[in-house]
Amino acid sequence: MIEDDGEGVGDAPFARSYDSFKHMTGIALLSLGGVFAFFDGDGMRFARGQVIIILAFFMLALVTSVLMVGHLASLEVKPEPREKTARHIRGASIIVGVTMCGGLGGFTYNFMAALFK
Repeated sequence: MIEDDGEGVGDAPFARSYDSFKHMTGIALLSLGGVFAFFDGDGMRFARGQVIIILAFFMLALVTSVLMVGHLASLEVKPEPREKTARHIRGASIIVGVTMCGGLGGFTYNFMAALFK
């Protein structure tokens, strides 16, 4: 039986978290592209202030995901205590989830309002 003695994390046990943040990075990039596509189009017009808020939500999700991917990849070079890494992952997961939901909700609201104008 392997004892957990509080040593650093060097053998990448957080692979699922890495994959999750990597996929959220892609989803945030696609979401940004979708918002820019509707903002720039001639058919539906979104309010400038609302689009800036939506873009801010998606950008925060994107930046958090990219930073966590880099942090988890760096564990092979510079190990950190398991508890500290788990705390970072939990916090970043909450930030990414909340900001993606906020951005998606704002986009859906604006899309429906522009659709039924």
